[in-house]
Amino acid sequence: MPIMASQGRSDARGTAQLLASMALDCIANPAVARERQVALNNVYRLLESYRVNRFFGSDLPNQGYQNDAQKLALKRPIERHVKEVRDALEHARKVAFGDASKDDALQKLETVLRSVTYPDADESRVSHEDQQQATQFFRALGDHLRIGLETE
Repeated sequence: MPIMASQGRSDARGTAQLLASMALDCIANPAVARERQVALNNVYRLLESYRVNRFFGSDLPNQGYQNDAQKLALKRPIERHVKEVRDALEHARKVAFGDASKDDALQKLETVLRSVTYPDADESRVSHEDQQQATQFFRALGDHLRIGLETE
């Protein structure tokens, strides 16, 4: 558990905004990406959580009686504002990729992130269009999260 979470100050929006900013920096200047592999891995984890976890950012319904194991398995995340992060990810995906499926959009993003993190790999060549879409995605994500943080 992060120390911010133990103090009740964790805010998923700020974390996601920082990750979006780091991803933008690395796409714009791939030379810094090797130094920021941990941050880029966390961007990847955020995208994967959004892709595969159907409960990501959802309020869990009250399901009546649950035994201890069920309560543990459906425990809400400690971080606050995860729903807003999901909403910002949805917004950014639509801005950058339009009607493309979530899987297709996230696959492109992950390919771009891999290409800047490991430029010597065979699959490191990505199109300029994919880089532009990734830039547009992370910019829209950061802007959407920033607005949410400023209006609070």
